[in-house]
Formats: sequence, structure tokens, C-alpha cells
Amino acid sequence: MNRYINPAADLNCGSGDDLQLDWAGVEGAHALPLSAAQLGIWFAAQLDACPFAYNIGEYIEIDGPIDPALFEQALRQIVSETETLRVRITERAGQPHQVVGDPPTFSLPLIDVSTEADARAAAEAWMRVDLAQPFAPMQGPLFAFALFKASPARFFWYARYHHIIMDAFGMSLVARRVAEVYTQLSLCRTSPEESFGSLAVLLKDDAAYRTSERFRQDRKYWCDRLLDRPESVSLGAQTSAASAAFLRHTLYLPAATGHRLRSLAGARGTSLSRVIGAAAAVFLHRLSGERDLVLGLPVAARTGAARFIPGMASNVLPLRLLVHPGMSISAVIDETASQIKQGLEHQHYQLADLRRDLRGLAEGRSPFGLNVNIMRFNYDVTFAGHHVTAHNLSLGPVSDLSIAVYERSTGALLRIDFDANPALHAPRDLAARAQRFLRLLTAIAEADCALGSVDILGAGERASILRGWNATAHASAAATLAELFAAQAARSPEAVAVVFEDERLSYAELDRRANRLAHHLRGQGVGAETVVGLCLVRSLDLIVGLLGILKAGGAYLPLDPDYPRERLAFMLSDAGARVLITHAATQAAIEPALQGAPAAGLLARLVRLDGDAAAIAACPASAPAVALDPHNAAYVIYTSGSTGTPKGVVIGHGSLTNLLRAMQEQVRPDRNDGFAAITNIGFDIAALELFLPLICGARLGIVPKDTVSDPPGLAQAVARAAGTIPPSNPDPLARTRDKP
Repeated sequence: MNRYINPAADLNCGSGDDLQLDWAGVEGAHALPLSAAQLGIWFAAQLDACPFAYNIGEYIEIDGPIDPALFEQALRQIVSETETLRVRITERAGQPHQVVGDPPTFSLPLIDVSTEADARAAAEAWMRVDLAQPFAPMQGPLFAFALFKASPARFFWYARYHHIIMDAFGMSLVARRVAEVYTQLSLCRTSPEESFGSLAVLLKDDAAYRTSERFRQDRKYWCDRLLDRPESVSLGAQTSAASAAFLRHTLYLPAATGHRLRSLAGARGTSLSRVIGAAAAVFLHRLSGERDLVLGLPVAARTGAARFIPGMASNVLPLRLLVHPGMSISAVIDETASQIKQGLEHQHYQLADLRRDLRGLAEGRSPFGLNVNIMRFNYDVTFAGHHVTAHNLSLGPVSDLSIAVYERSTGALLRIDFDANPALHAPRDLAARAQRFLRLLTAIAEADCALGSVDILGAGERASILRGWNATAHASAAATLAELFAAQAARSPEAVAVVFEDERLSYAELDRRANRLAHHLRGQGVGAETVVGLCLVRSLDLIVGLLGILKAGGAYLPLDPDYPRERLAFMLSDAGARVLITHAATQAAIEPALQGAPAAGLLARLVRLDGDAAAIAACPASAPAVALDPHNAAYVIYTSGSTGTPKGVVIGHGSLTNLLRAMQEQVRPDRNDGFAAITNIGFDIAALELFLPLICGARLGIVPKDTVSDPPGLAQAVARAAGTIPPSNPDPLARTRDKP
């Protein structure tokens, strides 16, 4: 019975009411096991929280008038003769089985969208709503159909299936058979019922394969092939998330490009589908930078009689390719064709089995960040002489990113669908990637070149990346760190600059003490490019020492007193340090290093901040006049030496102040902020940690070394740095006031 449905009433409400199908009963029914492919779908569906995730669907656009009554008659005949359309799922002893029963009773909605402003959009909106209607596998039926009238001479036949009974190849078989029967009926001929073949044939072939030597050989092939597999490469967000819906961006390859790609395939002795597979690998390589790639390659996994029986038999093969920027496009095509050919010889070994064999394969995520699905099913059919175009709506869940290419007619444009998990990919990014893939295909079609030289960027993207993103230059007054700190000290002289336990220094106090030390160091011959070792425990004097060296024009060499004496001796010698700033107690601890070091003879002077306090205090409190170039050294820092001898790296004043100013623009700290310094000064990040607060007027809290590894103590130290814990000394500045 055909029913015309008012789209205005039904497009915005659940359309499933119009497709409720009643199972006619199970008289004469017989139970069959599920194939390995079906079991993979069954168990995945049980784990999926979305009841419609495994719906697949398409619609066939018929370019001509259709007789709805004859169309329904054709459909009923196909349902009657197709066992997979008469299946429902049962459970026996906890195991799923499939029961093939009598033909179900169903109605075919006929939906008139011809009066809509956009008939296709109206029809597709209805279809999307229906695709979200769940099937009841244990009740059946597991299919649904509808017919849309877009105009008197254009119709859409919509089909929805549960993936457990149908794959894309099976949909093509059903579509061809419906077209054949309808054509015969339109010619007033009776189309004889012809069985596609029994599901039992598929299941017996599957069972025989799984107990065969070939199964064991296939298993060994894939395990060996993926034993040292790389991590899954994804172009999406670095997270694992499932989504019932998926994003889709569709584009069409220009006819000229498609023609050139087919010519290229012929010249390489392969097929267009394998050229597309190679392009997908190049695409993933260029966007990720990875060279060892594993892509997913969906395959029909059918041979012999199985190619004529609708059902669920498809599989996904791992396509592993090694590529590098200097490799030519033709070499990638040849390697892809070779690997696909080898993989197809082992295509019946199910991915679900492989994931069990290789425990940890993707660890619950999709084993492939990218699937490339080449749909080569022949849709060159007609309904009573009227040509058709197939439009896929869903191929099932999309775990990450899938590229589906529809190569269904030599005369039609190649349709390319980019399907993506919306939890991992944004619509804008998906559209941009689809356009890059289109540019890549165009480049491959035009010339054979190295992968690294293939241009996949649009003019706007190229301008943004090469010019926009690199347009970081801006006017910046030349100033050393010492000058930046002095300017801040003048702006907020009474603000607290640095805190260590119960001791504090204001900006004015810290500036005066550093100035006095700088004058003292100038008297020791310190100037531009003079390396001054600084070996102090974490304290206020550590900050005074750093600033004093920089104000004198020297370059500080950070030395941790706890370093092995051999390392300290090497650094002093290798850096050519002429002066060493320390405390008497620290000097005693490192004396063996000084005595045994080649640097001992180079050191012109030891400056002890405690022993020489009187001499330092006698120096002027104003800053010494020092002329420095941005290229002059600010500090020298050494690598760990894990790959050999430690190496000294010289950091200039310009580099240091550029970093600090850039971070100041991003973080924008002020006098209300507090920073806790916890990093060993021998690490490069310590310069940012120590100096950024001091050029912004913020409070710097020096955390003792032992406290860094003590969570409660560290929390208290951070709070003290932020000013939320008052010192135990009611007048902490009294302890340091007027000290040098």
C-alpha cells in the first residue's frame, strides 16, 4: 500500500512512525550462526551506547518517472527472494544466531517533496531523521525503504539497513536486482523470482575458512606485517572519543583531473583505486610528518559465490606503507599497488581477529587514524531505461577520519566524501583537509615529483603560514635585562620583589644590593663577555648575584653546589670563568673541585658574598655605566652531557630580553601576581622563571631545594610567594634592610 505523506508535517518530527515494519512470524524459520564479520558488528554494537550507530543507508536518484505500485511490487519480490532481508537475531545460550523467516509485512512510504523549494534538501532531511531510528535486531526486520517524488520525472529510492545484515557491496546487489525486476514489470513482463543464493553458503564458506590452513597463513602474514607497527597517526584532536553522528564534507573531482589520474594508473599498470590509496598515504604523510604509516582499507572480502549474495562480509585491511619526502609519487603508487595486492590475498582475516592477536592494537581506539574506502560497485543500472545516481548516506560509525571515493562509472565525476568523528574533527578543519586532498590529487595527476615538493596548500593558507604566522616582528626598544629591572624598580620601589622563607627584599632594596655587587665585580675586571661563575644555594643572595653580574656587564655561569666536583671543574674550565661568586660555606664544599680543576689557575678572584660583605657594601648604590650590545653574552649554560661531553651554550642579552618581553605580552603579570621559582638554575627555563616576575613588578618566591620535593611544603612556599601567607617575622625587611 502506497501512502502520500505531507512533508511539512513529517520532516521535523520522527519519521520512524512511517516506517514501522511488522515481522510476519517465524513459520518455517531456521537458525544459523553469525559469520565472523557479523559477530564483529554484533559485539561492537553491544558496546556502543548509541542504538543507531550501525545503521547504513543510501538513496538512488532515478532520472525519470516511476510507477510507485510497480516499484513496491518489485521491492516485495526482492524481499521475498533475499534471505538476508528476512533475518532477525536471536540468542541461544548467550550466543547470537540469525533466523531466516518468512517475508515480513511492510509498507513503502511515498513522500511527495515536489512542492518544496529544494526537493533534495527536504528529502535528505527526512532521510537523516530516519537514519537515526534504531532497529530491533531481535524483532526485525532489519531494513526500511521509502520512495520520494522530487518531481514528476525524478524520484529518490531510500534504503536503510542494519550493518549486521548488509554491507555496501550487498546494497549494490539489492539495488541492481530491484532495477532489473522493476524494468521487467514496467514492460508488462513477469520477472521470475531468482534467489541470490542462501546465506548458508556465506556461512559455510566462513566456517570452512576459519578452520583452514589458509586462515593460519593469513594470521601469520598480518601478525608479521604489523609486529613492529607504529602508533596510529591521527589528524584529529589528541583524544579518544566516540560519537554516534559523523561529519561529512563532499566534493567532486573535476573530469579532467579524473581522466589524468586514470591515465596515470594505466601507465603504472594499476587501477585508479590504488592511485587514490597512494594519494591518501601521501596526504597523511604530508600533514603528519610521519613516514611509517598504517591506513585502513575497507574491502568486500568476497570471492566466488559470495559475490552474488547480499549480506555482511566486508572487512578492513591494514595498509602499511613506508614513505619519505624524497620518494617519488610514482614510487608510492607502485608500492601501494604492491601492498594492496598482497593484502587482498589475505583479505578474509577479520580485523576483529587481528585486534585480539595483537593485543594493544590501538588500545580500544580505532587502529587507523585514516581509512580510505574505494567504492567500485557498479551502479550503471536503469529503471525502465531511466538512469540513476547513487548517493551514500552512511557507511556506519566513523571512529576518526575516512575518505570514501565513489568510482562507479567511467563517465561520471568522482565523488569524494570526507567523513569524520565530530569529537576529533571540527567542520572547518574537515573542509580544509578535503580541499587539500583535492589539490593533492590535482598535483599527482599533473606531474611525477618528490613527495616533499607536492604543494597541497591553497594561496590563502600559504600566505598565512609563510607570511602571516611569521609576521612577528614589531618595534622593540633595545634594553638589557638589567635595564628592564632597573626601570621596574624605579616604578615600584617599595613593592616586594623577592621572598625566601621569612626574608624579603623590596625592588629598591634588591636594586641597590645588585648595584653594589656590580661595582665590586667591575673592580675585579668584569665587563662585557666576562664569564662569572655563580655557585650559591637557593637564597636571596642568589638573585642578588645574578642581577649583579648582569649589571656589571658579565655573563653568569650557573653552578649547582650539589653537582659532582668533576662537572663543576669542567664547566669552570671550559667556560673560561675568571671570577667565581660564592659563600664561605659553599666554597668549602666545592674546594676539591676548585683545587683539582684546570680552571683553578684561570680564576682571577673568588668573591664571597658573606666574607666580602664589607667591601661590597662600600660600593655605590647606583648602577654602573655599562655599554652592552644585544649580541653580548648574558649567561652560559651547559647541556647534561647525556650524549657525550657537556656542551656550553651562550645566550645573548637580545635573546633573553626578547623571550621575557614575549612572555610578558602573553602572560601579562603585574604587581598583584606571585611566582614560585622551583627550577634548578642550571636549567635554561630558570631564566624565564626568575626574571619574568622582576621586570613586571610581580613577587618572586624562591623555594628551597628540599621543599620542591615536599608537596605540603611546596604548597606553603607557593602561597608565600603569592603573598597569601604572612611571614613569621613581623618586620622581615629589617633582616635585610641596609645590607649590601
